[in-house]
Amino acid sequence: MKKLLISGAVVIVVIVVAAFVLLGNINALVKEGVEQTAPLVLKAPVALESVDISVFSGSGTLNSFRVGNPKGYKTDYAFNMGRLQVELDTASVTSDKIHIKSVLIDAPEIVFEGGFKKSNLSQLQANAEAFSGGGGDKGNSADDGAAKKLQIDRLVIRNGTISVSMGLLQGKKLSVPLPTLELTDIGKDKDASISDVLKEVLAKVNGAAIPAVQQGISKLGDVGKVRDVVEGGVKQGMGKIKGLFGK
Repeated sequence: MKKLLISGAVVIVVIVVAAFVLLGNINALVKEGVEQTAPLVLKAPVALESVDISVFSGSGTLNSFRVGNPKGYKTDYAFNMGRLQVELDTASVTSDKIHIKSVLIDAPEIVFEGGFKKSNLSQLQANAEAFSGGGGDKGNSADDGAAKKLQIDRLVIRNGTISVSMGLLQGKKLSVPLPTLELTDIGKDKDASISDVLKEVLAKVNGAAIPAVQQGISKLGDVGKVRDVVEGGVKQGMGKIKGLFGK
């Protein structure tokens, strides 16, 4: 009996030590997970400079997080986020369902390239939808990571700016604010995969970006600044802008 008790104690100690070692590497696990999984789902390059999360509190930051563009788009990136503040259930990192309590994305830089029917943002959303629907490549470790379930209790995006890259502007710059966005209970009541969550977040961002860009272009015309924006033809530029809004 004594030997059995000793053996059981040893097993428990080994399990605790193994768990501590895994959680002690939480920053490396999160960084590796993001950089391997996100590009697979979005079909775009993703870079994350560093992760700094406390193994005890689960609070910390993801630093210098950038999402590039899908194939066919020329701007430098789609999203550039200097820092994401996160709070997660650290024990869930090594489980089948990752539980993130909160995410705050402050002052992200977003590039809207293309048109209102099709843009780099809508293509990223479409790529996530395709992967979620089973269109992703199977049979590798990164895909195993994408198949993990994910729950985010609260996600806030605030103070974002959208830089617009459209043929209509003929190379001129236009920057508009992104309204504050808040999503809650993502994946709480269902088994949402990482691709499901990315699809939902991108749909929210894309849905807010389009009217923001439309309003920015509309104001540009209303204040009579088309001459400064559209080179080589004010009438042609005004006609394009009016056509966008049925005027």
